[in-house]
Amino acid sequence: MRKSAFILVIDSYLVRKGMVSVLHQIPGLRILQEFNHTGSLLAFLRKQPVDFIIISQNLFEASTDLFVRDHFLLDKIILLKKGPGEANTTHNPGAKAHASIHLGEEKEEIMGKIQGLLDESDFKKEASETMNLSPRETTIVRLVSLGLTNRQIADHLFLSAHTVVTHRKNISSKLGIKSVSALTVYAIVNNIITIEEVTSKPTQ
Repeated sequence: MRKSAFILVIDSYLVRKGMVSVLHQIPGLRILQEFNHTGSLLAFLRKQPVDFIIISQNLFEASTDLFVRDHFLLDKIILLKKGPGEANTTHNPGAKAHASIHLGEEKEEIMGKIQGLLDESDFKKEASETMNLSPRETTIVRLVSLGLTNRQIADHLFLSAHTVVTHRKNISSKLGIKSVSALTVYAIVNNIITIEEVTSKPTQ
């Protein structure tokens, strides 16, 4: 079984190493890389796909433009907050993390939250396999449902536009769905995207 890939973006050395120690006690995941800043994060993500990004609140706030521009990254974000009272969003309304943990939580609580995210991720992967869609195709279905163009999807996933077009043809062939509206309904029904996300997407 494939292990979920994590990266840590935490400026404090002690906090970062403490989080590494906690993650090592959770089966089903692997740590690909540790960062103390976001400077080289995008270059790394272009080369290496990841499932989750644990990032400090302050580094997240300083890099919201990156995450808002590449919406698919927000679905991977686990925000590391100093305390439970800190907001899960920043001044940028488009930057909302997928999940959050805070330093005041007990180790067992943190492990439980992360294990829950892994279980949710496994469920989505199994659903994708049942639908005969690859994880990449499932991601593209989600982005199409959010209203992104082929060019935008290519930029978000670091693919060529031709590759995205090929994926979309394969998706249409597998599902027998031709229109974007029908694909969006399919994505909602199969929990690839929520109806709230669809209704809140900006108009073109």
